Amino acid sequence: MRVRFILYRRYCTSTAIFSNSHISRYARLGQIENARKVFDEMPERTTVSWNSMIAGYFQNNQPGEARKMFDRMQLRNLVTWNGLISGYIKNGMVSEARKVFDSMPERNVVSWTSMVRGYVQQGKISEAESLFWQMPGKNVFSWTVMLGGLIQDGRVDEARRFYDLMPEKDVVARNNMIGGYFQAGRLAEAREIFDEMPHRNVVTWTTMISGYVQNQRVDVARKLFEVMPEKNEVLWMVMLMGYTQCGRITEASELYRAMPVKSVVACTTMILGYGHNGEVEEARQVFENMREKDDQVIKQGVL
Repeated sequence: MRVRFILYRRYCTSTAIFSNSHISRYARLGQIENARKVFDEMPERTTVSWNSMIAGYFQNNQPGEARKMFDRMQLRNLVTWNGLISGYIKNGMVSEARKVFDSMPERNVVSWTSMVRGYVQQGKISEAESLFWQMPGKNVFSWTVMLGGLIQDGRVDEARRFYDLMPEKDVVARNNMIGGYFQAGRLAEAREIFDEMPHRNVVTWTTMISGYVQNQRVDVARKLFEVMPEKNEVLWMVMLMGYTQCGRITEASELYRAMPVKSVVACTTMILGYGHNGEVEEARQVFENMREKDDQVIKQGVL
């Protein structure tokens, strides 16, 4: 009997893992009815099964069904509660998320940070700030979320004081502060943080170059662009649009020719740039090159 019981438990465990995977996959594909069918047919359901269904309903914009599933659960863990909060926030239902938060038997840093982020996303920065300072424990993500909220609210000086208080600053926090300074037109302070950064990622460089372009400092942006360790398509486009918007079509043309990949957006930008500058023949040539490229792609597809 004991051997039979062990085999049965192993069968249920393996079946649950397989079924949970299918529930998540169906939910991601928008096939929530199929996910529910798998759930209903499971011989035994784990907490993961219930959590997966709750998350699936939220992913498919059915918060009411997610709540019904939550209410049916007999055993809930922190992941369940946090999933409900996160789901409500993703569906723009911050008030409902707060009700869940207030009724939680216990909370962790994820619970608190999710609520702070929810308030920030809805522009309720005062509520976010009040909750943030009540947090019993904060991590770098909590601090960064709140920093982003202050910057989003245009409170750059407060954001800087908050930034200086941070016990640990990751690259995201530094990038946020740089972006905030550029939005306020305070280029020197943005550059100061950039120069002090121990590590930079592609977002750092993109924020700097975009910031200079938006503030009509295209030459400074180009200098940074040239010394970047790695350039992606977005950065090429930022520089290209910077030149065309300033009417510097010659430099835009040189940059366009140097681009390793000329996307439809890049071609369209050059066509518009040439057009605004009265260089109709050059605009037509870019357009014709686009057509030839499209024809080649079609031919390759047929062959």
